[in-house]
Amino acid sequence: MSRNRGETVAAFADELFKQLSKIPLLTPSEERRLWAAYKDHDSLEARQELIYRYQPLVCKIVSILKPSEQVYLDLFQEGVVGLVEAVERFEPQRGFKFSTYARFRIKGRALTYLQKLVKHPQNMSESDQLTLLIQNIPDPDQDPDEHAEDSFLLDRIYECVDELPEKEKNAFVAVVLKEEEPKQVAKRMKISRSYLSRLLKKSWKRIRDMLVDIRDDMY
Repeated sequence: MSRNRGETVAAFADELFKQLSKIPLLTPSEERRLWAAYKDHDSLEARQELIYRYQPLVCKIVSILKPSEQVYLDLFQEGVVGLVEAVERFEPQRGFKFSTYARFRIKGRALTYLQKLVKHPQNMSESDQLTLLIQNIPDPDQDPDEHAEDSFLLDRIYECVDELPEKEKNAFVAVVLKEEEPKQVAKRMKISRSYLSRLLKKSWKRIRDMLVDIRDDMY
């Protein structure tokens, strides 16, 4: 890519981020109303509104991956596809937070795209390895050529979380599943931020290993 094209992509990405950051967050009552309208009454307007209002999450996840200018827009597009899939497959009655549910599919799409580019990404975190694993575990009740429903996979994650040591479980539930601020979690648990980080890293690894066993049992 030429320097001028690279600068153009970077400028477009910056402008995209600025525009998406202006989208207001959904209040709990707004979100409940939209899910009810879409899932209970097949409202396409509600579906589109959910996709629109959650696009900043896609931008945030893609930005965290720190992609090069050449692939930024491709990753964003992959992330939007993941968001659309998450909106279509989400089951509110299960009690999961949509942002947690969607993050696995959005990031999974982006990581899968990156993996195809570099084959074997270097220094991949435990959470990224787990996300890729989740993206590719088949549901034994479906055609093996189809990806599993995230609801099935999140059920498996919750089962794995229950088997974690107590401190790792508390850290994982608070930071990952409930999306609480790490600083507040560390304070409540009366531990340092660095120790919290180590607990999360261990929990990601344990869950990934448990899911590998689940995957292997499926074949």
